[in-house]
Formats: sequence, structure tokens, C-alpha cells
Amino acid sequence: MTSTGPDHTPQPDPAGTPPVHESLTPQPALGAPQPAGSAVPPQWAWAQPTQVQTVETEPLEYHRLLRGTQNYRWWKPLMLLLLSGVYFGVFTVVVTIAFVPLMMAFDPEYAFEVSTGAAEMLDTQRPISILLSMVSIIVMIPAVLLAMLTMGMRPMGRVWSVATRIRWGMLGKLFLAAVVSVIVLNAVGIGVEMLLNPVVVSEPVESATEFDVNAALLSLLFIVLLVPFQATAEEVVFRGLFMQVLGSWLKSPWFAILIPSIGFALAHIYDIWGLAAVGLMGGVAAWLTWRTGGLEAAIAIHVVNNLIAFGFMTAGFGGETAQTADGGGVGTLVGEVAGLGVFIWLTLRIFARGGHGRTRIDLVTVQVPLTVAPHQAAAQGEAGSHGA
Repeated sequence: MTSTGPDHTPQPDPAGTPPVHESLTPQPALGAPQPAGSAVPPQWAWAQPTQVQTVETEPLEYHRLLRGTQNYRWWKPLMLLLLSGVYFGVFTVVVTIAFVPLMMAFDPEYAFEVSTGAAEMLDTQRPISILLSMVSIIVMIPAVLLAMLTMGMRPMGRVWSVATRIRWGMLGKLFLAAVVSVIVLNAVGIGVEMLLNPVVVSEPVESATEFDVNAALLSLLFIVLLVPFQATAEEVVFRGLFMQVLGSWLKSPWFAILIPSIGFALAHIYDIWGLAAVGLMGGVAAWLTWRTGGLEAAIAIHVVNNLIAFGFMTAGFGGETAQTADGGGVGTLVGEVAGLGVFIWLTLRIFARGGHGRTRIDLVTVQVPLTVAPHQAAAQGEAGSHGA
């Protein structure tokens, strides 16, 4: 071997002590037992004996609940998001294929007219459009739950609340609060629109097509039966999946509240006023989800709002029986602020009186070195698997 540096050959000590080269210091043989209490050298950290211990996570708020799953890794929420999209795509194809014979039997011109822009995708005068639109959204629920099952993110009920289930008692009370709030929302909105534009009261509203009562009644039946599931599905995705995926990476709840709310608004086809109203409702629903530790408030306000909105549409209130880009005006937004303000106040009162929790502590198993004291194991396991 050729050396390119200075000669470091040890010289004899003047006192006669033989030189000792550093590399010749006796080292323990490979696999030899270490003395009690000795630590494994850093270069041998992979060989450190470990033991499995069960530790508690920190108290996790709703948007952080995915960090309480076993063997959490940063990439698992991303895979959960991708798998949910894949399953939703598969279910959408299945639903579309299943609806082809129904459309051919009951409304053969629907698909062609929608594709050419001659008809709206959702029209209460065409019941098949209501049924198809609702079912196409509802399948998001099994898509998310199946993705969580595939990724081993149990209990899957963590998408509902910190209690890993729907808190039915609270949900029932919140439905009553939502009814009051949506009545205020619409009353204020209509009142403001009348003040701003008194002409709308005196001008008769004419519909472009003949009103079919039988079609309206069938659409209303579909709405009553399916809207609770349709609205819940949207909450599972926008206030459940998206909030928890973002919250697993970003500890501040505001990222998990604002980003999905913007996406929720952009998923609708309304004009600027309609998008603002939808975005505001989405933001309030997301904040209440974080504040109450579950989806119950978001589900309640979403279901009641959609039932009344689709009810107006079915009756042709305002001259439209279909969902269009016209989302209202200033009055709509003012009414939204008033109604949602009432809902926030009622929700917080119901939540406080019910004694419900808003955080969850999970038990997870972690591997810790044998040399670590038991009281240090929990801290190390939590820092490794559940750090911010």
C-alpha cells in the first residue's frame, strides 16, 4: 500500500516505554457480550437490542388523528389519498355502466343533451339526473373507508370523530340547530335581495319548460332519501380525508381548515357570489369539525342546507329547476353570514353542554433500545412515530 501523507510511524519513548499504536488498542470481539450497562457504539446502532413497548400518543386533535395509527409514516397519508382516488374512480366507472340501461329506459336523450350543453347535468325535472348525481358522490364514502382498510389505518372510524364513530346524540341536536340556522340564512338572504332589488317581487318568474309534477315528486323522493348520504360523503372527503391528510404533516389546524375549504368551493359551478357562499360554509364546517373533534356539525349543516336548496329547486322557486352557475348575489352572502353565525353559536353551546371530547389518545407499539429506561421509552417512541 502506498502512503501519500507524512510518516506517522510511532517512535520509541525516551523513558523506554514501548509505543502503542491507536489502532492496536484491544477491541471486543464481534458478537462478544457487552458489559452490563454499556452502550452499543454508534456505528453498530443497527445491532442495538430492542424491545416492543406500548405507549400513548399525545392528545391528538381531529385533523391529527392519522398520526395515531399503528406504524405511522409520513408517506402513508399520501398513499391513503391516492388509493381513495383510485377506488373512487373504479366505483364511478361501475356506477356509470350500471346507469346506462336506466338512462336508455327512462331518459335516453339525457346523456347526449348534457354532453352537447343542451341540458344541465342536475335537473329536478329529470329524475335520472338526480339519482345519478347523488349516487356518483355517495360512493366516495366506501372509497375512503376501503382505502383506510387497505392501508391498515384502524380504527377506520377515526374519520368520523375523535370517538371513532358518529356521535349520534350530538348529531341529532345539531340537526335541529341547522334547521334554525338555515331558516335564518334563507330569510335574511331573500330579505336583503328584495331590499337591493325590489323589482324581483313584482316581476313574475317564467320557466322555460313545462313543469312536470310527477317528475318533480320523483326527484323530491330521491332528494329526501339520498341527500343525507350525498352531503355526508362530501364531508368525509373535504372535512375528513383532506383535513386529516394535511393535519398529519402540518400541525397548525389552519392549513387543514383553509385549503380543503378552497377546494370545496372550486368543486362547484357557481359564479363568484355562489363560490364565496360555498367557501364560507365550507370554512365554517371545517372550523367546527376541528373545534368539536368530529364531522357531526359539518354533516348537519350540509344536509339541511342541501335539502332546502334542492327543495326550492324542485319546486321551481326562482324559475329554475336545474343547478346553474347563478349562485345568487350580495343577499346570498349576507344571509350566509347571518345563518352560519347562528349555527356556530348553537353548535358550541350544544358541544359544551354535551361534555364531548375533542382530542384522542391512541395506544401504539414502538421499538425502543433495551438500554433505555421505561420512563424514557414512551418519550422516544412518541418522538419517533408521532413527532410534529
